[in-house]
Amino acid sequence: MKPNVLTIVLLGLASSSCDKVEDLANKAKSAVESLIAKKAGESGASQSDPALQKLVDETPEGFVFRKDLPLPGKIEVRTTRIHELSGRFFEASAIESHAQVVKGTQTTVTKLERAGSQVRYTLEQSTFAEPVIEGADKSKQPAVKELAPPSKPRVFGKSGTAWKSDNSEGFRAAALSQQLGPVFDSLLVENALAPRALWFGKRRFKVGDTLAVSGESLPMLVTGDAKGSLDLTFESVEAVKGHPCGVFAVTGHFSRKQFADFEGNFSDEDVSIQSGKLWLSLIYPLILREETDTIQSTKSGGGGGLAARGQGSVKVSVIREWKATGP
Repeated sequence: MKPNVLTIVLLGLASSSCDKVEDLANKAKSAVESLIAKKAGESGASQSDPALQKLVDETPEGFVFRKDLPLPGKIEVRTTRIHELSGRFFEASAIESHAQVVKGTQTTVTKLERAGSQVRYTLEQSTFAEPVIEGADKSKQPAVKELAPPSKPRVFGKSGTAWKSDNSEGFRAAALSQQLGPVFDSLLVENALAPRALWFGKRRFKVGDTLAVSGESLPMLVTGDAKGSLDLTFESVEAVKGHPCGVFAVTGHFSRKQFADFEGNFSDEDVSIQSGKLWLSLIYPLILREETDTIQSTKSGGGGGLAARGQGSVKVSVIREWKATGP
C-alpha cells in the first residue's frame, strides 16, 4: 500500500508550470475515464484469464491464497494512482516558510518492467487538478498542473546484492543508487515486482471470514518500517485485468518512517484507513488494487533543504495492470 502523496503534491505544486494546460487536462480526463471504466469492468463484468483461473486453489471449504508459485521472470506493471485530497500543508526552508490549503486530484501513471536482475521505471504522467467549479465559465476553470514531466525509462540493475541506477545519468544515477539501494527490495515488493515475504497461511477463506493483521504480520500489507494494525473481511472474488483476486474490506491504522519511491522521495507517514477495499491476488503474494478513504499526516525533506508537512483527507485509488511478459 502506498498512499504517500501529501507532501509530494505540495513540493510539486511549488515548482509546477501551467504550460500545455489543455494537453494536461486531456491526459487527466483520459486517466480518470480509464479508471472509471476499469472500475465498472472489474466490479462484475471482468472475467478471469482462463490460464490464471486454473491456478486458483478453490474447494467447497473456501479459497487458499497461494504463495507457493514463483513469479514469472519477466513482469510488466502499469500503475494508475488517483488521489483526491483535501488538506493543510506547511513548507519551510532556510529563507522562508508558509502554509496553505490544497484541494484537488493527483493523477500518477507509472510503468515498471522487470526482467530478472534488471528493472526499468518510467513516469508516464504526474498531474494535479484543482476541484472543478460546477457551472463556471470554461475559461475560468482551474488549470491542470504538471507536477513532473514524463520521463524516459530509468534502468536499475543488480550487482551482487546491491541495486544501482544506470550510470548514463551521471550524478543523478549515483545519488539514486545511494538513496534507493538500501530500500530497493522493498520498492519491488510495494510495486508488485516481487512477492511479499509474509502472506496468508494454509487456511482456506470463505466470504465473511475476518483477519487481523498487525505486528510481525503487517508486512503482508504494508511495506517499509511500519507499525500498526489492519482488520480485513473477505467479501468476494473478482478479477483485476483478468487476474483473479480476493476482495477484502479494510479498516485500521499504520505509520512508517522514511518510505521511498522510485524518484528518490522519502517521507514519514501516519495513515488511518476509515474504510476501503483491497484486491489480493489468489495466485501470488501481490496487492493489485486499492480503494481507500484515509486521513493522513506526512512529512518529508529537511536536513538544510526544503521541508514539508501535510495533514488531510485522501481518497486513494490504485490499479495495477500486472502481466507476465516472459517465463
